[in-house]
Amino acid sequence: MRPTRIIAASGLTIAALGLSTGAALAKPVASTSPKLVGPGGAVTVTVTCDTGKAQRIAASSQGFRSGTIWLHRTHKHGKTYRGTARVASQLTGGPNHMGRYSTWGVNGDCPDGKQWMTTFKTDARLPHGKVHTGVGSTNKDSNTTEIVAGAAVLATAAVGGTYFLRRRQNNQS
Repeated sequence: MRPTRIIAASGLTIAALGLSTGAALAKPVASTSPKLVGPGGAVTVTVTCDTGKAQRIAASSQGFRSGTIWLHRTHKHGKTYRGTARVASQLTGGPNHMGRYSTWGVNGDCPDGKQWMTTFKTDARLPHGKVHTGVGSTNKDSNTTEIVAGAAVLATAAVGGTYFLRRRQNNQS
C-alpha cells in the first residue's frame, strides 16, 4: 500500500510542477478585429500578457497610419490590453502583398518583455473614405456622370416595369 501512495504523490507533484512551468512559459495571446479591413478603416488590437504591470504597451505595424499605437490595460489589475488603430489610406503592397489583398503584421512587447505578434489583412476594393449621405449615398470618389447614369438605369427599369404590368392587366381583361 505504501509504495502506491508514494507513486501517486510523486505523480501529483510532477503534474503540478509541469502545469506551473507551462503557465510561466505561456506566450502572450494577440488578435485583431476585424481580420479584413479597407484602407483608411479601423482595426482593434487585443493582447493578453502574463503580467499586467504597465498601464499601456505599444503596438507597431507598417499598415497603421501612425506606425505605432498605444494599447491600454482594460481593467485596473487586468492582463489584457486593447487599442484601435487607423489603417493607412494609401497602402501600396505589404510584406505579403498579393494583388487585391495585403497581410500586415502587428507586434510589440508585454510588460515582462515577452514578444507578441498578430496580423490583419487589407482589401484594396473595400470602400474607404467618407461616405456622403443624402439621396442614395455615394462615395466621395463618385462623379456626377456615374450618379446620372445610375438614376437613368433606375428610371428605365421603373418605366419598363410599369409598361409590362399594364400590358399584362390589359391582356387579362
